[in-house]
Amino acid sequence: MKPVEIGELPFVSIVVCTYNRKKLLKDCLNSIFSADYPSSLYEVIIVDGGSTDGTKELCKAFPKIRFIIESKFGLAHARNKGASLARGSVVAYVDDDCVVDKFWLKNLLKGFQYSKSVVGVGGPVFPLHPELIPPKIFVLAPLGFYDEGRAIKLVSGIVMPNSAFRRQIFETIQFDETLGVTKRGKLILLGEDTEFCRNIINSGYQLLYTPYAKVYHQMIMERLTVRYIIEHSFGNGIVTAKSILKQKNSRIWAVRIASGGVAQAFFASFSRRSFTSCYMLVAAVSTLLMSITSLDEVLVPSPKH
Repeated sequence: MKPVEIGELPFVSIVVCTYNRKKLLKDCLNSIFSADYPSSLYEVIIVDGGSTDGTKELCKAFPKIRFIIESKFGLAHARNKGASLARGSVVAYVDDDCVVDKFWLKNLLKGFQYSKSVVGVGGPVFPLHPELIPPKIFVLAPLGFYDEGRAIKLVSGIVMPNSAFRRQIFETIQFDETLGVTKRGKLILLGEDTEFCRNIINSGYQLLYTPYAKVYHQMIMERLTVRYIIEHSFGNGIVTAKSILKQKNSRIWAVRIASGGVAQAFFASFSRRSFTSCYMLVAAVSTLLMSITSLDEVLVPSPKH
């Protein structure tokens, strides 16, 4: 893929995937349309999973929105759909439960000036109301947060609720639609974003993190439970096992790598004694369990060719 020059202010397609979150989506859209970016240089694509709460009617109240219903379950399907419809040279993603900073888009786009090999740029996702979160269960990943510090740097992965990609990358790399599966809004498995970023890196391209492109995540109260976080860590382990097997194509190698991960996570949890380290230990044990038992093939069947 030959990189396209991205000017200072390119035309951008902003993709928002949603399902029955009218109130949260309204806040998200208000922040997007209030951003410091020329209105003639972006479009908003809403990929809806068949909402029944008046989401479509809400979107009609905003200008420049292209509203699409995607009948297939899953964020991976929705994100691929949004990218396929994009008219911009850049495809940006933000989640329906997020609020973007005024300079979010401009600061994301500046990241492409770093190098022509940078095909994706991402930024941090902070809690909009951190006071609602009990400190003991403040774990970044399951609560939807992401923070790689205060320096601009190349990274191995970024998160989709705050990301932008050269549209051309979707000609060769797309989200794995066997991951990120949902059942009408309830997360069953995750990892489509991690797999997508890994494929980009393995194809010889680069991803950049910038702390200046900020997004704020509205807290969904159902996530503030130990049960939800444990379920999330178990799902993390399933996807990790699947990813190792994709790369190594050997269960023996997967068991070896997973065993090392369990040992590392065990010592970390013992020394740090934090809920985050416990989360990582459960994820590591889940990875090992999937690698040994082949349950990953039942929970996440390999795509048929």
